[in-house]
Formats: sequence, structure tokens, C-alpha cells
Amino acid sequence: MTKQLLMATVAASVVLAAAPAVAETDWDSLLGDHSGKSINMMVVNDPYIEAIRKMESKFEGLTGAEVTTDGFGYDPLHEKEILGCSQQDDQYDVLFIDGIWVGEFVEADCLEPVEDLWGDTDPAIIAWDDFVGSIAGQAQWGGKTYCLPVGAYWQVMHYRKDLFDKAGLKVPETFEETMEAAKFFTNNPDYPGMSGYAMNNRRGAAAGQQYFEWIYSAGGKPWESNYPGSEEPYADQTPLLNSEKSVELVKFFHDMVAYGPPGGEQYQWDDRFNAFAQGKVAMINAWSVRTPGLSDPAKSNIVGKWASAQMPHAKGEKTVPPVGGWIMCLNKHSKNKEAAWDFMRWFASPEIHKEWAMIGGVPSRHSAFQDPEIQEKLPWTKELYTAAKTAWTEGRPRHPLTFEMIDAIGLQVNRAIIGEATPQEAMDTAQEEVTEMLKSEGILK
Repeated sequence: MTKQLLMATVAASVVLAAAPAVAETDWDSLLGDHSGKSINMMVVNDPYIEAIRKMESKFEGLTGAEVTTDGFGYDPLHEKEILGCSQQDDQYDVLFIDGIWVGEFVEADCLEPVEDLWGDTDPAIIAWDDFVGSIAGQAQWGGKTYCLPVGAYWQVMHYRKDLFDKAGLKVPETFEETMEAAKFFTNNPDYPGMSGYAMNNRRGAAAGQQYFEWIYSAGGKPWESNYPGSEEPYADQTPLLNSEKSVELVKFFHDMVAYGPPGGEQYQWDDRFNAFAQGKVAMINAWSVRTPGLSDPAKSNIVGKWASAQMPHAKGEKTVPPVGGWIMCLNKHSKNKEAAWDFMRWFASPEIHKEWAMIGGVPSRHSAFQDPEIQEKLPWTKELYTAAKTAWTEGRPRHPLTFEMIDAIGLQVNRAIIGEATPQEAMDTAQEEVTEMLKSEGILK
């Protein structure tokens, strides 16, 4: 990744871009006639998938194309997409990939770079500077823009405002305050059945991603050159997984289990969200794609009882919010590239992006976050926007070993959480394994 690209990414992540007005586009004139063509998409089976499906008929009416959205779990999606790429499979035209997979998919020659396609498109439709910088950077690799960052997730802390108000507790800002608040609610007869905090502790990808969600706010860094604002985060990838701050963080995860729900050491994404939505825990941090469900009476027992705040940080440090989510990419082996590209630029445009966000999609653009209708319908996005603007694009590794590296770290983090190893022992092992992994691929010498 070039120094110029990283400098641009960092600048974009902390500076508020001017949000263009969302104007109506003459799509009938812009889009082609794709009657008889099929556009097949692979998407993670996260809550926003239904909002995508609701948008299909509108594009079909404009172009005559038939759009199909197939959903898969996180690990199966990665496996199916990368396998299809290796086989030059053209079954799916549009691939939604996790932003941290971009290096792997580029190196495997899976993707048609969108910057080679948008030359004849009105810049106001692409509106690249309108994408929040911390997610826009995840659609780029090696100085080139490969995908459109339409499905951004960030994390904030959700807490039971009603319970905090009743107890007279301030919203925690530090790790220590978070643990004290979690301890207060756990096994407290005034709050029967309540636990303090549900975390993403399950062995493998869940615990591995949790490590990266918290390490920067702990004042640590996962490898030597990766820290918020680094101009060359991949320059020196010597792991620092067993550093003092890293081990202290894993000890914090271990100690927090005592104030979590029963079985919480095996919780992952949906588990922690559901525990909070069902009124069983006082606090969680969660990806923003799930947040609308907290205001849905069909999914939540705490409608109107919760609020959001920035994630906590270690004493003397500052919060560095996690960024993740999904970038929309064109399969290089597709036989329907023209129709697929029309769908992509239509779906990602500021105008259609707002419509999607209003029916259950995830805001990824400045214009969406600043839109009065979205703010009124989704008031929690105001807090999320603060997180979005201060997140670090390179918060999780994005090179070809990302999947294996996060899984290996998550194995060791979970071992410490459940007491199979001390935090120091677990992270010493993670350090050894990841170092060997990087050396085997020539990333480290």
C-alpha cells in the first residue's frame, strides 16, 4: 500500500468531507436496457440483506434485469467466494466482501477495479469523497480502488440508560469504569437476572476480531508499524501480540467474563446482541448493522430503554472505534459486467444509498449521516457518526493472511478467556504462531 494512499485515507477518516446534496437522477437515461440478463449477488447474511432485497425490484423496473441476492454466513461466504475465484466461476456477478479480505481477493485476481469503470459516470453519482474515509480506505489496495464501500459498520457501546439512570451511574469511559459498572449490575438483587457486559469471546474469528476491536483503545498495536495515523502501517509487520498492553487487554477480557452472562465465554456476534436485546445484560459493544433491531419490538425487549456512547478506553488513552463492514465488488470472471456495474453504481449512489438506509441498510456516506430524515428515524446514528469519523481504517489486517491470522489470534485469546492458559502464555503462543505464519509467506524475514 502506498504512502500517498494511506495519507489520504487517514486524512479522510478524521476530516469531515463536504456532503453533497442528494439529488434525483434520471436513471432511465443513465442505465442500460438489460432485459433478459440476470445479476446474481453473494452477500453476508446480516440484517441488511432484507433491505437489499427490497431494492431489487426498483432496479429491475428501470433496466429489465433480474436481480437475485443470495445470503451466506460469514465463514461460508469467504470460503465460497475465494473458491469461486480460484475456479474463475462466473455464477455470481457482484461479491460483497469484508473490507479486511480485500488484499487476499486482489492478490487472487478476483476483482475488476471499479476505478477502471467509472470514467464515464457523473462524479456526483460515484461521489467518492462522500463515503466516510475510514470505510472508503477498505475498498482500496495497492493504490487502486477496487470496490464501492456501501455496507459500513462501526462500533459504539450500547448501554441500558434506564438502569444507569436508576442506579445513578455515569456512563463508563475507561476499561476500569466499565468493569466496575459491569460488576455493579451482575448478581445485584435490585436488578435480578442481569449481567454486566456481553463480549465476543468465542474461539476463532469472534475472539480474534474482538482483540482488534479493542487493542488500539488499550494503547497497544498489533504489529510494529500499525497504529492510528501511521503513514505506512504495513511497513514493519513484526507482531506485538505479547506486548505488555496486549497481555493486559487479554487479561481484561478474561476478568470481564465474571460479569457476563452464563456461557458468555463462548458468545459471538449474534449472542451478545441478543442478550442485550432480551434485557439480560447492561452493556455491549456491537457492529452498527444490528443496532436498528434494538428499536424493533419484534426483536427487542428494551425499546426506548437504551442509548449509545463511544467504546471505552484504557486509562490515559483514547477511544479508537472499530470499523468493518462490506464492500461491493465486481467479479472479474462475470459474464454480465455491464449490467452488474450498472447495478453497483446505482445502488451505491447517494440517492439510492439514502433510500436503502431508511429501510434497514447501513449508512456509509457523510450525506446519509447528515440527512435530517435519517437522523430523525435513526437518532443513534449521531453517536455512530462520531465513531465513524475517528475510526482507524487499518484497525484489522487487510493482507492475504488476514483470515488465518485473525483465527489464530482468536484461538489463543479464547484459551486465556476460559483459563486454558494465562494471558501471557496464550499471547506468547499467538506471537510465535503469527510470526511463523508471516515468515512462511515472506512477509517477515
